[in-house]
Amino acid sequence: MPTTRRRFLAAASATATAVAAPALAQSKETEAAGFEEALRAKFAAGDVLDWRGGNVRLRRPIVIEVASNQLGPGLDLNGAKLIADFNDGAKRAITIRIPAHAKNVALRGMKIMNGTILAESPAQDAIGLECLTNHSWLYSWKLMNLDIEHFARDGLHFDGSVFEGELHGVTCADNGRNGMTFKNNGSIGDIGIVSAIAIFGGQMRKNGNAGIETQSNIPYQEPRDLNISQTYFVENKGPGLLATSGFSMAMGCGFENNGGCGIKLSNEGRLFACRASTFKSQPYLVEAFLNGGSMLLDGCRIEGYGGFEGKMKYAKIGGKGSVLLRASGDRSNVDVSGDIAVKVV
Repeated sequence: MPTTRRRFLAAASATATAVAAPALAQSKETEAAGFEEALRAKFAAGDVLDWRGGNVRLRRPIVIEVASNQLGPGLDLNGAKLIADFNDGAKRAITIRIPAHAKNVALRGMKIMNGTILAESPAQDAIGLECLTNHSWLYSWKLMNLDIEHFARDGLHFDGSVFEGELHGVTCADNGRNGMTFKNNGSIGDIGIVSAIAIFGGQMRKNGNAGIETQSNIPYQEPRDLNISQTYFVENKGPGLLATSGFSMAMGCGFENNGGCGIKLSNEGRLFACRASTFKSQPYLVEAFLNGGSMLLDGCRIEGYGGFEGKMKYAKIGGKGSVLLRASGDRSNVDVSGDIAVKVV
């Protein structure tokens, strides 16, 4: 894409943002108490709140604790905005939690969809799904068609035994740390494990650290079972994807002008038909350290522009392991240190 077009798009985006801000202030808002009461009632009944009351300004955090089995509760915002405005950077806007002391509890089929969640004063995260035990389960959940912006820490925070989840068309932008964080967490001997996560589309844009990061309260035991398709990572201050223990798959994803690399990983990773571009800040698509693991790049493409033409590389890899490049450049496009075997097909 020509540099001039990129600049035009950036300017157009800035103009759109400037025009949209007054509209938010003038739009209809509903008292948060009524929204919270309705949401709690629907969760207690295992139903979806079909919200038609317009935008909601949250003056305090909402924490919903689920201590008995539930199937199918949720929230459809129908285009409304949730505006976190309680001025506490240590509290998130909405927390859905199975308490750690509640054992053998299953929250299944929860869904949140179709709206925008913003922070207009400090608030930690937009949504947190939390189950800090391996003896209860928050699973088969879906987050769909959401735009999340301006939170002090993460847009979305997934903590503990939160698994078999899907995110469709979810964009997280301008958050203080990560767009999304997936964390294995809980007490030693009872750690909840994040797994079987599928992400489709959306953008991770201009976050203060990574677009998506995996974490664990035990080092090097981070979630690995992430499958990401057609998600765009752009201008995050750190990597687009920071996967300390590796990840399952990225397919058809884009990485542009993130900090240092599009993806930073250890151990393992597979990329299919991913594209990366930069004018300088993201010289590598992937930066990896392997400890006996392997990495695959299949049908990937890279592009430098704006004076960085011909300077971008596919990968920087150290440690011990193997890399397979299939229709993804040649050996000269990879910087290697340590005992790394590179095969090009």
